[in-house]
Amino acid sequence: MSAQDIAKGMPYVVESLCPVCRRLVGAEVYEDGGKVWMRKACADHGKFRDLLSSDVEFFLHLRRTHRDSPVPIEGAGHPEGADCPTACGLCERHISSPVMVNIDLTNRCNLNCPICFANSNAAGRVCELSLDQLDRILEKIVSIRPQPPSCVQFAGGEPTVHKDFLEAVRRAKSMGVGYVQVASNGLRFAQSFEFCQAASDAGLGQVYLQFDGVTDEVYLKIRGRPLMETKLRAIENIAKANMRTALVPTLAKGLNDDQVGEIARFAVRNVDAVSGISWQPVAITGRIDEDRRLEMRYTTADLARDLEQQCGFPLMHRDWYPFSVVQPFIRVMEAATKQRFPHYSCHPNCGCATYLVVDKQTATVIPFPMFLDIEEMMESVDRVAARVEKHPWTTRLSVMQAMRSLKRHFHAERTPKSWGFQEFLAFVKSLLEIDEEQADKAAYMAQVREGRFGMLLMASMHFQDAYNFELPRVQRCVILYAAPDGGLYPFCTWNSGPCHRNRVEEQFGVPLAQRRHEDAVVPRT
Repeated sequence: MSAQDIAKGMPYVVESLCPVCRRLVGAEVYEDGGKVWMRKACADHGKFRDLLSSDVEFFLHLRRTHRDSPVPIEGAGHPEGADCPTACGLCERHISSPVMVNIDLTNRCNLNCPICFANSNAAGRVCELSLDQLDRILEKIVSIRPQPPSCVQFAGGEPTVHKDFLEAVRRAKSMGVGYVQVASNGLRFAQSFEFCQAASDAGLGQVYLQFDGVTDEVYLKIRGRPLMETKLRAIENIAKANMRTALVPTLAKGLNDDQVGEIARFAVRNVDAVSGISWQPVAITGRIDEDRRLEMRYTTADLARDLEQQCGFPLMHRDWYPFSVVQPFIRVMEAATKQRFPHYSCHPNCGCATYLVVDKQTATVIPFPMFLDIEEMMESVDRVAARVEKHPWTTRLSVMQAMRSLKRHFHAERTPKSWGFQEFLAFVKSLLEIDEEQADKAAYMAQVREGRFGMLLMASMHFQDAYNFELPRVQRCVILYAAPDGGLYPFCTWNSGPCHRNRVEEQFGVPLAQRRHEDAVVPRT
């Protein structure tokens, strides 16, 4: 599906999967009752219908503002004719380089949540990376061309239960990974400040913390045990160790959608410790009740509406954009610096983001896009990018024109007091220099705490399941998994659809009974 096709309205036809047999089927995406739906049929298993967005205008806004400039990985493994997505790992139909690569260190977990897309602790086998396997995976990641990912995230299961977790972080940094983070339930970070400090010293930059609400009642429903005090201790310990926390709520309608406002307010109050919120509308995959699919289905449009209603943040349409909206600016930066930057070229149906500026003195919050005419600005910068790419000798003049365009579309009168164009430029610069921030984490965190203004990233990634699966989305995926079989897998083929996770864990895992015997002989920490 081309950029022109993505920008078109509805209805449109797309390749999808049968949720039962996982064979490719055609699907129609269409509007009904102001919502966006997908319908499809399998010759063997009948018809299926699912909700993609609860607001058609919000859905179309993201598609209209998508800016396309994908950069494919050089030397993809499988040939063009290979079946997609079943012969994944990757093939030449994949047109985006990764911004982040996940590595599952283990499928073991110290929780047993009723909702778990990885279905941890339930596979009947333990799949855990050795350090030799990890080295080979890291070597593959840092050799990705034309641009290796800026971030590696250790995931699982619960990655901190791996006996070599700290060594894994050290090895990632030693191999040149710019930014290392971990997706965690936070139990080990809450239990020990010493563990937090050791992780920070090893090179960990951020903890991607499972955070589904602010009451124990929510955690009892979603995670099976009260966890609020654990979350608070984890955030405190992580901050003391000069790392930051990104809150990661899994959102399901009727379970915790009433917590959206409280989670956002918690992040605002703790902006010195919390870098942002990665909202994740639930994917109906792994360990979850599929019979309640439509009852639980929650979309990015629901999130935008709930934030507006529960917090009063003006975040419905105007302030959310697809991740790709920054692509024109990145292209100009590449031309000006002769350096490669990550290309956020994922499909607009994958998710969206915005930033909040938090004035810590007045406890007020302003969405960052309020300062800018973003659509007009990116249209201007896109023309500049196209010119400099076609005529490189115009680079200096073109960069000056891009800067004038930024200033022309910037509205200082809408910003907090004492916030001007230079503060805006400093913020943009900080987004491009994550690696530099990590060079002296203590100094960076001191600067964060001392500054009057804090920044919160608000991002929503609606990962797919077999019911709402769109093949063009996985072909543009920028969040990949690296596996011990040497493959790179889009997030939504690793955890859903063909679910390559299951095949890889079957290939490299050890039967649970055998692992229990090994643990009894050699106790694991």
